[in-house]
Amino acid sequence: MKKILSILVAVLASVALFAKEPLTVPTVISDHMVVQQQASTPVWGWGEPGAKVKVKPSWGKVSYSAIVDKDGAWKVSIPTPSAGGPYTIDIASGKEKIAVSDVLVGEVWIFSGQSNMDMPLRGYNVQGVDGMLEEILSSPRYADKIRMFRSKRPAAEEPQKDIPETSWQVASGESAARLSAIAWFFSTRLTDAIGVPVGVMDASWGGSKIEPYMTVEAVKRAIEGKISESRYNEIMARENEPKKVPKKISTIWNSRMSPFAGYTARGFVWYQGEANLRDRFYDKLQAEMVKMWREAWGDTENAMPFMFATIAPYRYDKDSRATRRAFFVENQLKSLKLIPNSYAAITESLGNEECIHPAKKRQVAQQFLLYALEKVYGMKMGVPACYPYPSGYKFEGNEVIVSFKNVANGLGFVGRRNVKGFELAGEDMIFYRADAMIEKGNRDIRVTSVDVPAPVAVRYNFHNYDEGDLENSYGIPVPCFRSDNWKEK
Repeated sequence: MKKILSILVAVLASVALFAKEPLTVPTVISDHMVVQQQASTPVWGWGEPGAKVKVKPSWGKVSYSAIVDKDGAWKVSIPTPSAGGPYTIDIASGKEKIAVSDVLVGEVWIFSGQSNMDMPLRGYNVQGVDGMLEEILSSPRYADKIRMFRSKRPAAEEPQKDIPETSWQVASGESAARLSAIAWFFSTRLTDAIGVPVGVMDASWGGSKIEPYMTVEAVKRAIEGKISESRYNEIMARENEPKKVPKKISTIWNSRMSPFAGYTARGFVWYQGEANLRDRFYDKLQAEMVKMWREAWGDTENAMPFMFATIAPYRYDKDSRATRRAFFVENQLKSLKLIPNSYAAITESLGNEECIHPAKKRQVAQQFLLYALEKVYGMKMGVPACYPYPSGYKFEGNEVIVSFKNVANGLGFVGRRNVKGFELAGEDMIFYRADAMIEKGNRDIRVTSVDVPAPVAVRYNFHNYDEGDLENSYGIPVPCFRSDNWKEK
């Protein structure tokens, strides 16, 4: 019996020795995929070392080939035409063949962040999205225009090669309902505006910090020597806990983004920050994350735009009047000076005191779309592709005049001149509620308070939650701001 077993083991070992690695591709190379138009897009996979692989897209007559390397990997880059389709991509190695069908050529965008990006069109439990039913009911009309790749898999200690059990989905009621609401609103309005298919790649994770989306090297570049040693050590030592949102550096990147890094895309859209609320070095983290992502995509010229949303007003710390969120938003916006080709969507008048997931996702997506159409696609929309913000402060006796830029056709709307959310402080540095009135011309606001006869500082919506309602005439919010530079308490 022992002799028979030894012979069997030897036979099995011999079979394994001569077994060929099958020709395979990652799930991101699958039916219904969208490839970036007028670009060079990668197609890759695995096979038998030394074997030749041919890739033939149906939009041209040329095939592209590669030799599988010693580690069993292969990759080709193929030029793409202008938007169109559907096409096929045929992949062959010897007698092995893979046919990828219903391929569209268009615009590809990558969406990532925590729960406000992850929030699906259908909403969360008792937390809805404005207009969600109408969008879900009309979603089938985008079946030949919108395709979705949702990268959902557990955190990983090491970079992963693939995202199993995931594939590109055609727009339908069911698939749209599960997609990020912001990604849905953005992609449908984008295809309506430019008339080409749009591919959405969604790699978000509710409750996540920014560091798990970054490599260890990127985090070190951002904060080493720039924060206290104890805080630095705490961040670097984080470990993931079972059944909880991953917090260890790189573990979301490894599992949800690294497997498709380099898949040609137009740009990134990011909505995260609530989990990093205490960090006043977030601007540096975000800047290094973008640098790292662009490097992973081979973008050496900062050509891929990075658009992000400020976190919305909410009763953080169970205290609406605390200021931690406002200081964080201030820090978020500082990253605009650190990140080339970056743009911010403002949520200041879109929040909800009792719900951290505001329902007004369409308004956030519209700001992203405005940036995309103006800055990326070169379309003149007649609307300033920038949020309104204060350009100067004039202190005169008992009042302050705040002037603004990028107000479009003016601040506010006809018949409403009073503005909520303003405060004034005197030399005692104590802030009191103030009356604010939009001045004639609709570009300045006059602020006064009976409690502050000699103001030296003015703030707007500078709390975790306030009822600030200041917008330009197109409905784009003004971010929280302050004239002072007093330290955070």
